[in-house]
Amino acid sequence: MSRGLVVVGAGPAGAFAALSAAFRGEEVTLIDPRGVLGGAASRSAGVVTVQLEDPMDVRLVLRSIELIRSVAKSSALRTGFLQLGREEDLSESIAALRDAGVMHEILTGSEVVGRWPAFRVDRDLIGVYTDLDLSVEPPALGLELMEVLEAQDVRVVKRGVASFATDGNAVTGVVLEGGEKIDHDGLILAAGSHNRELLKLLGIEIRTRVITCYAYKFDLGEELEIPSFSDELLHSYWRRWGTLLVGGGYDAEWADAPDYSSAEPPAHYVRRSLEMLLQRLELRREPRYHSSLRGPCELTPDMDPYLGRLDELGDVVVVGGLRGYGLMRGPALGEAAYELLRSRGSGVLTSDELERLRPSRLLRTQRRAV
Repeated sequence: MSRGLVVVGAGPAGAFAALSAAFRGEEVTLIDPRGVLGGAASRSAGVVTVQLEDPMDVRLVLRSIELIRSVAKSSALRTGFLQLGREEDLSESIAALRDAGVMHEILTGSEVVGRWPAFRVDRDLIGVYTDLDLSVEPPALGLELMEVLEAQDVRVVKRGVASFATDGNAVTGVVLEGGEKIDHDGLILAAGSHNRELLKLLGIEIRTRVITCYAYKFDLGEELEIPSFSDELLHSYWRRWGTLLVGGGYDAEWADAPDYSSAEPPAHYVRRSLEMLLQRLELRREPRYHSSLRGPCELTPDMDPYLGRLDELGDVVVVGGLRGYGLMRGPALGEAAYELLRSRGSGVLTSDELERLRPSRLLRTQRRAV
């Protein structure tokens, strides 16, 4: 059967690519066995901040915030974000914010404590504060996004991809597990750490790696009126949601395949994250460990995402390599993937940036399977 545009992968990039197409009147099929935001995104910490070190990334997050807020009802809270560290360690992030035109405040340690008394900040540290940033509950956002997709008549298929139909080198359709074939007049591959498996079905290997990323939830027993924050000295990050703080110390492990297990993390990971949290906050009681999150993150050798066409595949755009920043980069990159598919341009990325992100830089081999 034919369903117009087909998007494989319903994480932040794929879901917002599908939504962008549907808003423009396209007939869209969105394919993911785990549903909308049901894979790695549902296991992510949910921090969405503009405080990154690359002006391109800052602009991507700005657009992602707009896209998330356009669909979120109760799943996203505007908390702002505070980055703590030594001035020399925060200089690249400050420069990126300035380059992108993002309003921000640079605070002394005493000014941080004066505004938010719950923080413990040494005098030699500074804080960089932005007020646009979001705390997102990914499973709740997935449900809200699903409602919007359904309202736009997007067909969501919760099955995996078994193979592709081809005509010469060009991909003409997607064959689902169970045998259903869906033809298309445009295909976006946005399956995150599964992209390399899908491309292998076409005889294409890309240089990406998969890691398992961890985050933790601690119940403080009280709601703190503080922004979400990162600590560049202790190397940790946290977002608030009710009485919970969600985040940790960027713990990760190399993986041979995407890991969606519910196994508990190593105990020393949790202890170390709690210790870092207690060093930075003045709390009335000891936080209680609530639960953990673990999921796959896809890395490229240069740590940049990838976005673009592999010309030998025909009317196909691939997007991925989000490095655990799926909610921050993904919505904007998904929209850009759709724009690139239909117009070969992007509203948020320059031509030089599109060249920088081209997926062909990652090719190990282009030999097609017979």
